[in-house]
Amino acid sequence: MATEYSPEYLAEDRRTPAYIGVAVVTALSFVVVCVRLYARRFLIRELGWDDLFILAAQLTSWATMALCMMILKYGAGRHLPALLQTPETLVHMYKWLVTTQMVYMFNLWLCRVSGLAFYARLNPMPPFILYLRLSFAFVTAVWFAQTLIIALQCIPLAALWDQTIEGRCMGSRIVFVSTGALTIVCDSLILLLPIKMVLGLQAKMARKLALLAILCFGVFAVATSILRMQSMLVSIYNESDATWYFSPVIAWTCAEVSAAIIALSLPALRALFGFLKEQRSTRDGNSNSYENSNGYSHGSNGIGMDSMSRSGKGSRARSKKGKVYHGSELYENTVEIEVDCVRSASQEALWDGYASGNGGVGGGGGGGSGSGSEGRGSGPKIRVTNTVDVDVSRK
Repeated sequence: MATEYSPEYLAEDRRTPAYIGVAVVTALSFVVVCVRLYARRFLIRELGWDDLFILAAQLTSWATMALCMMILKYGAGRHLPALLQTPETLVHMYKWLVTTQMVYMFNLWLCRVSGLAFYARLNPMPPFILYLRLSFAFVTAVWFAQTLIIALQCIPLAALWDQTIEGRCMGSRIVFVSTGALTIVCDSLILLLPIKMVLGLQAKMARKLALLAILCFGVFAVATSILRMQSMLVSIYNESDATWYFSPVIAWTCAEVSAAIIALSLPALRALFGFLKEQRSTRDGNSNSYENSNGYSHGSNGIGMDSMSRSGKGSRARSKKGKVYHGSELYENTVEIEVDCVRSASQEALWDGYASGNGGVGGGGGGGSGSGSEGRGSGPKIRVTNTVDVDVSRK
């Protein structure tokens, strides 16, 4: 005897929170990526492969979001008996589900490759680069394996949504658990890779802890992977009404991708905040200097420098002619300042946006005690050459 369901039961719908969650997390990651690209392009002035891959991941996340919404549209979050009243709706949902799984796996692969490319910029030492290449091979192999599992979960694949076709299927439990477990392993690998590298920085412990705190946001990305798997297991173990429990899976799918993108973009946000703080300190310093000197900066040699600009590599600033009174004699002088502000592509430059002289990995950083071949000095080297034209005259 068929079970009778009330109209109220069949009309129940829990898709709205999933719609909102999917849209919010994707929009949030989009904002973060825009800020990241701005900081890298206009502040650090050094876009890299990691930025291009994260941009590709963000664009793909929009596709993932659209596909997730199609799954919701065709029944995820509604009771299965209600969907069985219109079987073609359920068929559409399964087709969109397979497509979404494919794009979702590719989306995560882009995020992982972006992370590996970023780590390669932080530490270009050959042993670590070899480790990164092996990690790239591993995450790529996992992506291929996950794609094959999804594509071959039923042979033919149409047997997944068409019960009239005889085929061999793995079962949803095997598919979801295997792909989800591999995702957690890969996300954990990307999270753990830089920890040893940060601990090797020739910097104060407080600075190391600050960098580790940024990396620890990656724990949230791993946590979303675990929560996604947990929500999938709830749906799998409630086969009689699996679609009703599937809307949280959709929300966690987009949340996982967005969390990965945000976690990988936090170092660039740190660079932006560091730049803004430096600019504010510079403005405050210039203002105080102007007020205290009434327009002149007095040094120990009595030479006034009215203006000095600082730019990038090998910048040169030339002051205006200033007048220095020494007794009754007037000296016309020109002060020429050559600033060697060569910004190294060190770990600190990428974390903070500027080479702050706090050292690098493997003993190669500037300003630290290491002696690596890539090391630089403790900061920008300033060479001052004074060319003084003396015209002695009496006032």
